Parts: sequence; C-alpha cells; structure tokens
Amino acid sequence: MALAALLGVSMARAESATTKERAHLRRGPSAASELLGELPAGTALDVLGESGGWKQVRAPDGKTGYVWADHLAGAETKPPEAPRAAPRDVADELHDLSREVNALAERPEPASAADLERVRRELERLSAAERDLARRFDERFVGGPAPADPAPEWTFWAVTGLLGMGTAIGLFVDRLLQRRHDGRQRGQLRL
Repeated sequence: MALAALLGVSMARAESATTKERAHLRRGPSAASELLGELPAGTALDVLGESGGWKQVRAPDGKTGYVWADHLAGAETKPPEAPRAAPRDVADELHDLSREVNALAERPEPASAADLERVRRELERLSAAERDLARRFDERFVGGPAPADPAPEWTFWAVTGLLGMGTAIGLFVDRLLQRRHDGRQRGQLRL
C-alpha cells in the first residue's frame, strides 16, 4: 500500500515533454556520463526531476535517464501533491565531478607550437629534397645534360626510401592535425 502511495505521488509530480530535436539520453546529469541512447525529435517523455539544467526523464521504452533541458519543448508541469525529494547529497555531486574531471584528463594533448614548427621544418626539408630529385630526374630522362657517371644502383633505393619517409611524415602531420582538430571539438562539449 505504501508503494502504491509513493507511485501515486511520483505520478502526480510528473511533467510531460517532447524532444524538439534529436537528443542524447544519458545515465547521469552530465555530458561525461554514459550514453544510454538517442531520442529522435518528437519523442514524448515523462519528466521525473531536474538537476542543474538536466531533466530526468522516462522514455516510451521505459528507459530512465537524463536529457539536457534545452532539447525539450512543451513541458507541462502538473502541480506537486507532495514536497519534492531532497536534493542530491554531496557524495553524489563529488562522484559526478570526479567522473567529469577524469573524462577531461583522458583527452589527448593538443599539438604545441614547437611540434608544429618541427613538422614545418621537416616539410621544408622534404620539399627541397623533392625539388632536387625532380631536377635530377629531368636532367637524366628529359634531355638535360648527360651525367658524367652512370647512375649507381642505389638511386632506385634512395628514391624509394625518400618516398617512404615522405609518406611517413605526411601521415605523422595528418595525425597531428587530426589530434588538434579533435581537441578543438572536444573543447566544445556536445550535450
């Protein structure tokens, strides 16, 4: 009987809302908490509570989680018949804060100015080597002056090695730039 009374009280306090756009359903009231699923626009939800801009909701499939309040529209508040539940205790808040700090600490470091300068110098060196190889190729095969000595056998391997180094450095630069791009995107928390 007490359980039925509690259910009646919680249902009396419930609000209803609809998602304005696609929204993430999360386990806790934080962007760093586990993602339980995505809710398409127009999903009707029962709002169970609120915590720091997040609404605790129950989805039509019965899942309960948190959605950022800005993603919801048409919240119709039913007047509460009993006092609201006590706010979360300090231990819960500390646990959530610790989880958010750990998520931030796991982000990769952005590329520094020294890293970018080192990559720029390496690219300049490779560009000069490429120009030198192109000049030598033109001299040898496109009708430039004939070389005094026949080309040694190692030329093929040198060119292959330089091309391999260029490819490796290109991949390294691409990875650095991707990390920098990812760091910028992570800086803008997507809720």
